[in-house]
Amino acid sequence: MASIAERIKNGDRAAFEGLFHEYYTGLCHYAFKYIRDAEDAEEIVQDTFVRFWERRAQISVDHSLKSYLFTSVRNASLNFLKHASVIRDHVGHVLRSESEEDHSDTLVTVELQERIAMAVEAMPAERRRIFRMSRDEGLRYKEIADQLNISVKTVENQMGKALRFLREELAEYLVIGWVVYILFQLSEWF
Repeated sequence: MASIAERIKNGDRAAFEGLFHEYYTGLCHYAFKYIRDAEDAEEIVQDTFVRFWERRAQISVDHSLKSYLFTSVRNASLNFLKHASVIRDHVGHVLRSESEEDHSDTLVTVELQERIAMAVEAMPAERRRIFRMSRDEGLRYKEIADQLNISVKTVENQMGKALRFLREELAEYLVIGWVVYILFQLSEWF
């Protein structure tokens, strides 16, 4: 009579199923000692059996099937832990990088806000007042004109000059903003 290993090698499903039922639970407990997660341990054991069945013709078992299976599960468990460690390290690196980028973004934002405030302060008094009423208070040009007893056209002219002045004063930030935007869009493609 042929051994179980020979029968499995010849494609005997019943022999394979018998081997599976005999060792499955013990192999899951063995994998769990390494992995500490029941679902992952079961998946490792199932994958081991699938690989064993798929490669049954090439597999030569020098010792017992039991020791072959336990060795295979141990190696698969160690590979799983190694892979999990690489992923954990990568995630940690990404999170650290994002944190550094967030900090960098915050610094740029604070610096930009300071530059805007300085530029607004450098405007002539009437222009600065009109600009703040529009941007800070959210007033419409007509409301500003009514409160200051000036024409709407004067408000429009002053706001145009204020915005042009800000664009000139903050030109380097506008360029950086566009570069960052373009790089972000390109990163979506890769």
